Amino acid sequence: MTVIRRIGVTMLTVVILAGFPATAAAARPPARNVLKVITVPPLPSAKFALDGKPLVTDAHGTAYATVRRSRDKHRLQLLTPHLDTPGGSADFVRWAGRGDVGQGFAVSQLDLVIGRATRIQATFQTSRTVRYGFVDQARRPVAPERITSMTLRGDSGQQLTVEGVRPVTLTAVRPVAEAGSAVGKEVTYYVQSVVIDGANVVNTGEQRLLPNRTADAEFVVLLRSARFRIRDWLSGDPLAGGLDLTYPDGRTERLTAGQDGDVAVENLARGTYQVKVAGAGYSQAQKILLSRSRYVDLPVVTYADMVALAVAALTTLLVLVVAGRRRLGKRPRTAT
Repeated sequence: MTVIRRIGVTMLTVVILAGFPATAAAARPPARNVLKVITVPPLPSAKFALDGKPLVTDAHGTAYATVRRSRDKHRLQLLTPHLDTPGGSADFVRWAGRGDVGQGFAVSQLDLVIGRATRIQATFQTSRTVRYGFVDQARRPVAPERITSMTLRGDSGQQLTVEGVRPVTLTAVRPVAEAGSAVGKEVTYYVQSVVIDGANVVNTGEQRLLPNRTADAEFVVLLRSARFRIRDWLSGDPLAGGLDLTYPDGRTERLTAGQDGDVAVENLARGTYQVKVAGAGYSQAQKILLSRSRYVDLPVVTYADMVALAVAALTTLLVLVVAGRRRLGKRPRTAT
C-alpha cells in the first residue's frame, strides 16, 4: 500500500511539473515589433494610419506603433500630405527607410514588413512666406515704389525674380539623402540683383536670406549722390539754368540750378547716367558713371563767350595782318 501510494504521488508530481511550462508560456504576453515613423524635417501633428489605425507625430515629428511579431505585411498610409506650418506649409515628397521597404512617392506604403525595430521616414519640403524691405548704406529706408525687381538664387539651383516689393513664398527646407538616410537641408538664397531706375544696386551674391530662420528680411542697396555744377567755360563763373539728367533706364528728368549754378541729387542708383545743360549757350552731353558720390562740373560756352572768342580771333587775325604788312614794308628792295 505504501509503495502504491508513493508511485501515485510521484506520477502526480511528474504530471504537474510537465504541465507548468505550458501554463507559464500561455500566460506570457506575445512578442511585438516596433515601427518608428519619422517626419523629415520634424513636423508635429502629421497623421498616419497603420492598417487603418491612426498615428500622430509628437513634438519631435515622431510616431510609434507596435504590432504582433510576425512576417505579416502591413499598410502604412500618410493622411496629411500637405500641412500648414507657422508662416508657411509642408508638402510630402517621398518615403525613405529600410531597403526592404523601398522608396516611393505614393502616400501609401503597401506590403510593409515590420521587423523587430523598423524605422521609416516621410520626407517633406517646407515653404515659408518672407516679407522684406530695403535700406541705403546709412540704414535709411528706401521707398518700395522705387524698386523695380529683385532676383534671388537658391543654393538648390532655383532662381526667382520678384517684381516690386511684396511677400514671396520660398522653399525653406528640402530633403536630401546623406549616408543612407534622409535629412532636412535649409535652403539659402543669395541676392543676385535689385533694380532701381534700370540699374543693379547690389553686389551679386553678397547678401543672403534663409527663409527657415526669418520671415522678415532687410537688404542694403547702393545709392549715390551727385552735385552738378554749371560753370561758364571761359570765366568759370556759376550759371543759373537747367539740366537734363538721363537715368540708366532711359528716363530723362529736368533739373534746375539756382544762382550758384549747383544742383544736388540724392539717392541715385549706382550706374551710368547722361547729363546735359539745357539753356543758352553750348554744352556737350556727358556720360557719368556713379560708382561713388561725386561732384560733376558742366562747362557751358555762353553767347558772351562766343562773342569774346570771336573778338579775340578777329583781333589776333588783325594783329597778324598788320604785322605781316609791316614786315613787307621793311623788306629792302632789290636793285635791277
